[in-house]
Parts: sequence; C-alpha cells; structure tokens
Amino acid sequence: MMAGKVAVALTLLAGFAAAPALAENGNTPGAPATAVAAQDRLATPLTLRGTLGDAQIEMHLQQKPDPSEGIQGSYVVAGQSAKILLAGESDNADILMEESINGKDVSGEWAGKLVGNTFSGTWSTTDDAVTKPFALTVQAPRAVK
Repeated sequence: MMAGKVAVALTLLAGFAAAPALAENGNTPGAPATAVAAQDRLATPLTLRGTLGDAQIEMHLQQKPDPSEGIQGSYVVAGQSAKILLAGESDNADILMEESINGKDVSGEWAGKLVGNTFSGTWSTTDDAVTKPFALTVQAPRAVK
C-alpha cells in the first residue's frame, strides 16, 4: 500500500516539477497568480494556525536550507507538548508532506493547497484508515522588539 502511495507521490512530483517550466514559456495559459505567489511564500518561514479535524494546531513551515530539497517544519496540537516533524515538497499551490512523531517513522501524510493566506486539504494516516480535513491560516509575522 505504501509503495503505491510513494509511486503516486513521485509521479505527482515529477508532473509538478514540469509545470513551472511550462508556465514560464507560456504553454500554460491562465496560470493563477495566487498559485505562483503561494510558492514564493515558502521562501520565508511561515506560522499557520487553524484546525486539523476538531483539534486546534499551530504549524511552522519553511524551505529546507537547499530549497531544491523541499520544505520542512513542525506542528503542535493545542494542549499537547509533542512537536510533530514535517518534510515534503511544494509546487505552486500544491503541498505534499509526511509527518513523523519520532523523527524516523512516517506517522501521517498531508496533501493540500496554499492559496493566498489559506492552507487547506486532507491529513491521513499512512494506511488511509483515518483522514481529517485541515484548514490553516497564515499568521502575520510578529514584530521584533
């Protein structure tokens, strides 16, 4: 089951990688400006707050030190102290991430879109036995005092 999901994710990512080249040379008419802007949003660290199912969460996302390697981050469920690690890929508005509770094993998967100030989509366990919708809002950067 997991091997099939990885193959699908790799296929999607390969398709995502080709999309910017097509958009840049004009072969994809009408590409939404918000999608391009969403990808640029990850160039600086983001703090997002919202819901994962019924739970309130706070998520932090940013590009990896080498942006070609994707994105990384973490999130915390309100009322809990455990930080859950995130790693994945983004292309235009699409974001695919895996999470890890222990830093080694994949414990869940995120598939969503970052459009404007909203990141929304579906979280699932690795076996798809449990799925939950999520909706997060990008928070304004805090002023440094």
